[in-house]
Amino acid sequence: MRTATLAMALLSALLNACANSSETRELAPRTVEVRGELAASRSATLVAPFGATIKRVAVREGAAVNAGDVLVELTNPEIDHNLAVARAQREWAQRKVDPSPATSAASAIADRKKAKRDRYRLLFKTRDVTLQELEEAENEYSAALRDLATLRTPRVADIEIERAIADEKLAKERQQSLVLRAPLAGVVTKLEAAEGQEVGGRDTIAEVTAMGDLEARAEVDPDLLRVIRPGMNVEVRVMTVPPKVILDKVAYLVPYRSPQQGERRASVVVKIANSDASLQPGTPVMLTIKTQ
Repeated sequence: MRTATLAMALLSALLNACANSSETRELAPRTVEVRGELAASRSATLVAPFGATIKRVAVREGAAVNAGDVLVELTNPEIDHNLAVARAQREWAQRKVDPSPATSAASAIADRKKAKRDRYRLLFKTRDVTLQELEEAENEYSAALRDLATLRTPRVADIEIERAIADEKLAKERQQSLVLRAPLAGVVTKLEAAEGQEVGGRDTIAEVTAMGDLEARAEVDPDLLRVIRPGMNVEVRVMTVPPKVILDKVAYLVPYRSPQQGERRASVVVKIANSDASLQPGTPVMLTIKTQ
């Protein structure tokens, strides 16, 4: 009796599940149409690293650029001064340890004594020099090294040189940061720079947008997330003149909450190839998503 009751319960649950599934398919729309626009999948904003004056503007807004192209050059007198001081300090520190004639002569003697010592070591193996001759060559080389050590600059001078080189390197990096280069290939979509203009640290100077890869983005009702899934077929109608129709698939969905009202929102995203750069961000699109 218990087995029959359990079987009936399982059969009832299975029938209810099938009914719910059928009802869900009937309620789900066959297609969903939403409006949106094209957006850049990659862009970069360039800002002033610190307060400076715009020295040169190398591009115009709307120009196509390659990664590494110079966009804007800035100048800062304090940084130029710091670099000059650092370079002078490095040169001064290096001049202090430039080898004197006596040091150069002692170094040459040490090199000759080392060569003799090395030659005698080989000759001793073939019994062409005596042990006493080898020891004398070893002692002569050791004495030459001691003489050279007394003439060399103390280690503190080497530390001064290393510090001066590090200071100069830092000053060069700060100066090089005043040359703003395109971090990626694309189009200069924003340029807020004029020669002679004063800018503050973190002020926006330019924006570069990659045109090779775009995204069609459209906001959808969050409830539709139960029927829209990545990989579904979608028709993207780009509102150009004439309109351009692209058949693709849903790349991904982005659920989020509105920062102002805290309401649930969702966006559907479709990747758009744009190798010829014929499409522009901000162009309106109509997405027709086939859900069944």
